Amino acid sequence: MNTLSNGSSGGEVTMLQRALSLLGYNCTVDGSFGPGTQAAVEQFQTAQGFTADGVAGPTTWGALDNLAPQGMDISHNNGTIGWSSLSPHIQFVYSKYSQGATYKDPMFSTNLPSIKQKGLLYGGYHFLTFQDSAQDQADNFLACWPSFSDPGALPPALDVEWQVGSDDAETNQLNAYITNNKNTCVQIITDWLSIVTAQTGRTPVIYTAKGFWSEYFSGITQFGNNPLWIPAYQQQPPGLPQGWTKYAIWQYSENLAIPGVSGGGLDVDIFNGDFAALKSL
Repeated sequence: MNTLSNGSSGGEVTMLQRALSLLGYNCTVDGSFGPGTQAAVEQFQTAQGFTADGVAGPTTWGALDNLAPQGMDISHNNGTIGWSSLSPHIQFVYSKYSQGATYKDPMFSTNLPSIKQKGLLYGGYHFLTFQDSAQDQADNFLACWPSFSDPGALPPALDVEWQVGSDDAETNQLNAYITNNKNTCVQIITDWLSIVTAQTGRTPVIYTAKGFWSEYFSGITQFGNNPLWIPAYQQQPPGLPQGWTKYAIWQYSENLAIPGVSGGGLDVDIFNGDFAALKSL
């Protein structure tokens, strides 16, 4: 565990700042530990009954990790992860399992044993395409995973976002399909969720961005009972898509560099609740 103080910088400083900010302390999230961050740490330490020295050591980090647990979501794009040296402030991991009707992420089977051995909470997500049936996509996803009732298993997650083709023309065509076939696409989402819920006994999380939802699914509000995982790379907590009144997980960075993950480009998330609430999810 890295002890952080005035003058420190990097990804773990960003994680520290994001946790403090989420808990209501005035702290700019910029990865640079300056006087403002030190003041926020001191205020947090005072509120917790700790010595207010402005240094984020094991005691301060332990309280922050409990009150504002953080995680990461990964795919083959992140390459080989150094699990033994991974930042201890990562407490949960969502891995990409599948996409569409046939694609399976090649790093999933490599990463899962390491995630479980490290004792992290873990889950998997499916990237939804609108060219394949919900049944085929659910079957592809479920084939990756033995059980969602295992200890430490988070709910399955459905990634609903902008489609990406092999070039700009295909990308535009795929996204235009959503616009022109909105009801069909909503039904694919509904059916995938229903199938996976029935097979796993879990209520899936939906990953989606407010901008995407507003552009393609304006007026669609029936998914609010599915926990929301929302990307928003900004200082303030994210605004919500229609249908949701709160978020469960906030993906607040898409390019963090932390111990154990080389080269940056890491998606990092924070849970909207404490560790006990995360485990109950």
